Amino acid sequence: MQRSLWKKLKKYKTFYILFMPIALYFLIFTYFPFLKGLVMSFQENRLIGNRPFAGVENYSLVIQDPDFLASIKNSLIIGIWDMVLYFILSLLFAIILNELLNKTLKKTVQTIAYLPYLFSWAVIGGVWALIFDIQGLANQFLSLFNVDPIFFLAQPYLARPLIIAMGVWRSMGYFALLYTVAIVNIDSQLYEAARIDGASRMVQIRSIILPSLAPTMKTILVLLSIGVLTHFDEIFIMVNPANRRQIGTLLLYVFETGIINFKTGTASAGATLVMAGTLIFTAIIRKLIKYDKD
Repeated sequence: MQRSLWKKLKKYKTFYILFMPIALYFLIFTYFPFLKGLVMSFQENRLIGNRPFAGVENYSLVIQDPDFLASIKNSLIIGIWDMVLYFILSLLFAIILNELLNKTLKKTVQTIAYLPYLFSWAVIGGVWALIFDIQGLANQFLSLFNVDPIFFLAQPYLARPLIIAMGVWRSMGYFALLYTVAIVNIDSQLYEAARIDGASRMVQIRSIILPSLAPTMKTILVLLSIGVLTHFDEIFIMVNPANRRQIGTLLLYVFETGIINFKTGTASAGATLVMAGTLIFTAIIRKLIKYDKD
């Protein structure tokens, strides 16, 4: 057995050598910080010196904290809406894009839709703030109908819709691109057979394109489920005292607790719970969509 293992290592040594930098990267910047944070979640909140063992006290404080419970609600509302809209709208957009016969128009629309995904959340947040500022584009449009200016970013009832819409605007083109790649790889003979049988375009979409996209749909759903509880960048950029109660998410809670309030143990406990919740939620989605089955 040892000789067989040695032969395999020798045979694929080039691949193992190439893999080592990647493995070291994850060990140093992912697994070590995770283990360090897990240990800190069971220690008292101290920035320097020894950190005495605190048991599950940090977890108890987090679970009983009203702000943490509110952040769970906000994360689920924003995350699930994002997940549903990303999935459905990007699928519809990809199918519509596939129906465009003019290749130049198709590439132009695809590029414009994908472009926002290339920008950081800081840039996207700045653009969004300019659009919905008191003197922004949205209010200038409303002024054409003699509507009084609305301070969109300070209206609590608009906080979640604006955050969700911003995410959809940024990411829809990216997920549509994944669908488009899968559509392009569909065997053209299936379309030819359908046309011979007299199938309309809608029948072809329903009977050929959608079933062929099933594996891609499952993959995208799993990817989206991982991000349901981990929204931070867009929240950090757009949050203010007027809308914090509506869009304060779990990672924002962890950031404020650990970085601003210096409660490292409590923040680590919160982060660990977020990770555990993400694993559970993703496992449920994988089970529901039968991701591991053909």
